[in-house]
Amino acid sequence: MTTCNSERFLSDQIESILAAMEDSDELVISDDASSDSTIEIIRKYMEQDSRIRLLQNDKNLGFNKNAERAYVNCRGSFIFHSDDDNVWDHNKIKTVLEAFSAHPEIGLVMHDAAIVNQDLKEIAPSFQAWRKSKPGLLHNIIRLGYGGSLLAFRRELLEYVLPFPDDMPFFADAWIGFMADKHSKSLFIPDKLSVWRRHGSNASGDNGLSQTKPVQAKNQKGKRLIQAMNERRAIWRFLKKH
Repeated sequence: MTTCNSERFLSDQIESILAAMEDSDELVISDDASSDSTIEIIRKYMEQDSRIRLLQNDKNLGFNKNAERAYVNCRGSFIFHSDDDNVWDHNKIKTVLEAFSAHPEIGLVMHDAAIVNQDLKEIAPSFQAWRKSKPGLLHNIIRLGYGGSLLAFRRELLEYVLPFPDDMPFFADAWIGFMADKHSKSLFIPDKLSVWRRHGSNASGDNGLSQTKPVQAKNQKGKRLIQAMNERRAIWRFLKKH
């Protein structure tokens, strides 16, 4: 899990993860120099549960480098990426591990989730349907379908994932997905094993779920299309290089 000034929703996320974990699992939290009560909240749970390990950055590294630090310090055979603001189903880990067991050739599993607002009220019933998610390098360059808090991967994939390139033009979850598509295989399962909470403070932004006024949308359509084409060219050039 990555945190940075995460006090608002952190307790919900930690409690849901701990409820899904087995005794032999660990929750590695890398905090990116939070200035609110995030550390106090984490330490409260650490006093109750020895499965939590906390890493604290002396200075802010940014989302990607903070995620990298968390991955480097994971010790398990399977790594589940977690944001700081969602809620896991208590069967999430069990269900995803069963998918890995049934498909030994798969390096990454991504489940589905309902999209909710800050109060956990549903905005959209399916992340995968909204993003038209499916495996494949070309498909995900055109329309990125990976959601960080919805994916898990085998430890062996870290050989290709780490270290994160300094010039990476997207978030860590996209990099993991691209590396899985490039060097392994990905499996998308329909099980809704968490909720994906969208709010004004998300690291990845609103992603088009807000209510944009029609006039504004019409005026911005051309600009967005040009920007999207430039972004995809940049991603293609980056992945060819790496």
